[in-house]
Amino acid sequence: MKHIFNSSWLAQKPYLIAIIITLILFFWMASGPSASEQKAEIKANTPSHNEKELTAQVKVETRYGSNIHKIIELYGRTEPDRIATLKAELDGKITEVLAKRGSKVSKGQVIAKIALNGLPVQLTSSKALLKQREVEYEGALKLSQKGYQGKVQLAQSYAALESVKAEIERLELDIANAVVRAPFSGILNTRNVEVGDYVKSGDDIAIIADLDPLIVRAHVTERQISQLSVGQIAQVTLLNGEKAQGVLRYIASVGNDATNTFKIEVEIENKNMQLLAGLSGELTIELAEMSAIKISPALLALDESGNIGVKSVKDTIVQFTPIEIIKSESDGIWLTGLGDQVDIIVLGQGFVRAGDKVDAIFDTASTEQAATSADKE
Repeated sequence: MKHIFNSSWLAQKPYLIAIIITLILFFWMASGPSASEQKAEIKANTPSHNEKELTAQVKVETRYGSNIHKIIELYGRTEPDRIATLKAELDGKITEVLAKRGSKVSKGQVIAKIALNGLPVQLTSSKALLKQREVEYEGALKLSQKGYQGKVQLAQSYAALESVKAEIERLELDIANAVVRAPFSGILNTRNVEVGDYVKSGDDIAIIADLDPLIVRAHVTERQISQLSVGQIAQVTLLNGEKAQGVLRYIASVGNDATNTFKIEVEIENKNMQLLAGLSGELTIELAEMSAIKISPALLALDESGNIGVKSVKDTIVQFTPIEIIKSESDGIWLTGLGDQVDIIVLGQGFVRAGDKVDAIFDTASTEQAATSADKE
């Protein structure tokens, strides 16, 4: 036996050493706790997820609703109520110019005169010929009644008489058109002629613009047009700082194919002509009154779908409410969709999502201030 287990014998058979070591490890592991018991112990000693996760704290302010008018804000441009381009209606030289550029003109006021040339002489000749034709026609009529002249000769005499009358009317009209008059009261915006200029029929003489009332033209979207009606009051603020109030007088029934917008016109009283055409400005039209809450734009948030809204707290749970902006002011925006009262997260909203449970810390001072502002509105 001593010979079998001596060291030289074991050295010659190393696989027996490996077998012995394996058997020792097996019996040692079998004597310890099972894997399931180890897992249970680890689970018991490991804090739960709820124990590790602390409830987030957010700062909350209570905001109250106020009744305000929903508005539509547009960018528009002023333009004349009407504009006319006066043109020459006969050929001739300009003999007089009686109105200055930029001056106010009244309906019927003379702007310029065109030389009559030979028109008065032709008119005198035609009037003399008219008397002759009248005598000839009366003679032909008497002879026809007695049977001494046929119907053909009578018709010829009548045609000659009417031809002279038509010529006289044409000459009188040309003489009248030689005096260019304002078709309505307004501003002589442009005058294209000076004394001595020769004009032909159809040449431009002047442009007159009627600025009272002044018109503000703008375009509304497909969603906005259903909320508008003729007669609504509009506030206009021009880029030069001037303000005015007008009335919506026109809404287009056919939209622009390129932009899918509809033209509207607001009429502004402008008796002193202080407001000019061609100015850009902002057009504000008040709509129905509704309850809204005023907040800072910094409190707006987006949900996973990209909808704009506000995060609030109700019963310690974060809620996301989609909103609609109905009015913008220098110190905040007015929103609908939040009801008459809401607890808005004003600090920490970026770290919580809808459905999260939070510890809401109310800002009492800000809440009281918001309530006072709502009452004033």
